[in-house]
Amino acid sequence: MPKHRQPTPAARRARPALVTAGALTILCTATGIALAATAPTPVATPAPTASTTTHTSTSAASDSTSVEDVVDSATVPPSSAPPEEVSSTSTGSSSMQADDGTWLSGASGDGAADGALGEWRGEPVDIVGTWADQGGNQTQLWSIAPGGEVADFDGAIDIAPGGLQDGDTWAAAADGAYDDRWQESLTRMSNLRAEKGTTYIRPFHEFNLDGWNWSVSLGDAEDFTAAWKRYRAIQREVFPEAQLVYGVNVTSSGTDLDWRTTWPGEGQADVLGVDSYNGWPTISTVADFKAQLEARGDDGIPIGLNAYSEQAEEWGVPLAVPEWSGRADMGDEPAYVTAMVDWFAANAGSGPGQVVYEILFNAPQDDRNFQLFTDGSRMPASAKAYVDAVQATADGQGAGVHPAGTGASIEPRDAATVLTDSANPASGASEEPAPVSADPTSVPADFVDQAESLDQADVDALVARLDALLDRLEQT
Repeated sequence: MPKHRQPTPAARRARPALVTAGALTILCTATGIALAATAPTPVATPAPTASTTTHTSTSAASDSTSVEDVVDSATVPPSSAPPEEVSSTSTGSSSMQADDGTWLSGASGDGAADGALGEWRGEPVDIVGTWADQGGNQTQLWSIAPGGEVADFDGAIDIAPGGLQDGDTWAAAADGAYDDRWQESLTRMSNLRAEKGTTYIRPFHEFNLDGWNWSVSLGDAEDFTAAWKRYRAIQREVFPEAQLVYGVNVTSSGTDLDWRTTWPGEGQADVLGVDSYNGWPTISTVADFKAQLEARGDDGIPIGLNAYSEQAEEWGVPLAVPEWSGRADMGDEPAYVTAMVDWFAANAGSGPGQVVYEILFNAPQDDRNFQLFTDGSRMPASAKAYVDAVQATADGQGAGVHPAGTGASIEPRDAATVLTDSANPASGASEEPAPVSADPTSVPADFVDQAESLDQADVDALVARLDALLDRLEQT
């Protein structure tokens, strides 16, 4: 969840993109012709939804395996096969080209689990984010328990159960002081999520950020790694179908921790996750976004998304962005939102370094500082850019085909209307599927007419999508 984050400034190298509307039309058309022979064609028939999918581990710890046995072992196989919501074929290439161009796209907060946000953006939500990190909630898991906010959501979820409470220490955790509590939490989680989509568990989330009960300082590093292995062993025993996410904040604010040094090793986590919000520096243009992609801090610690992708590939796991959004307090920046969605599409997949899922943070926290879907959003331009970008990738006109396992898209609608209809189901809101393009490289017939009236923000957004397409073409 967002707190005050002050990333370390990184060198920025801008690559301005100045393109006229006419030139953009020609380049998009040419790119479409070239991609026609290589890009996957969307299938019109809806794929099975996550609610009909169950996952069975083939490598769970046996009943006779103790926590100490697993902690002491050098390597541990992954807890389960890659989730069925996405492709299980890995290229393992440094280009980060997606296996099949699909990823789980979702949201947390208002409208995520009840379908309202999906209706607004024109695409059903594949995965929702939730937290159970404070006090007794670490074991009670109220949001996924009967009557909870996401209890009836049958798709995939990302859940952050905290792990340490007030007064707990990493030294005690490393010695097993909290094993019983973790086992109670994970056992209840397994029962509550039975017969539902993949559960991505993000324990000790943002542990490299100061202010949590589970924050990790430099002196805690060794104990944290030992405690992580204990948690992993318990998870493999009681909830082997789940995926364990090693989730960090984009920068180590207040801890000075290099989270790469606390990585628990091969087989100890299934996904690398990074929470990344727009700010410090604020990204306002496509050039800003590109400059930040490769950013690294002291000793090469990742800051930009490409750097995180490379780290995930090195560790042999996919990448997730469990929390992301703009910041109204720092400006309404639609170019950032569009570029993020296009980056997800261009890097989607389940192989090492590829984006397996991303979750828009839409909670009303901090005076709606991060909300795009809400009546009277403080970032209206970003909200529109998000809907447009999601639709572009869903229709095959963006950098990839989004998302996996959700079937046909739905007509995007005004946020205020969706919120009103959600509060009053009798309003008769339509959910007629919108047609899905059969050709992911086609250019609308009225594109040239639309291009004539583009302002600079529109041009920046279109250039971002064009660049993503060109990058994918170069990789192919």
